[in-house]
Amino acid sequence: MLDHSELERRLERYLQSDDFQTDIGALVNDYCAQGLPVPSEEQLWEEAAAEARKCLETMMICEAKGHLWKETADPENGTSTLSCRRCGAEEHLRW
Repeated sequence: MLDHSELERRLERYLQSDDFQTDIGALVNDYCAQGLPVPSEEQLWEEAAAEARKCLETMMICEAKGHLWKETADPENGTSTLSCRRCGAEEHLRW
């Protein structure tokens, strides 16, 4: 079951982060690259926030069920990247 209060806390942290501003910029670039008119700032904000909510929900559900990790090792540098086959989350490890 999804903890909606935790989802809202995570979403609020994201909306106040530099990553959110970066994602807004990426949306503007996507619209421009496709030759489409760029929506208003409010519409961009709503689109980015909705996408973030969907992503966070997926990740939280996956966290509750348990990630299905796939490891990609880099023995030369002593690192591994774990990526979840269910939600796409990544963890980077140094050993």
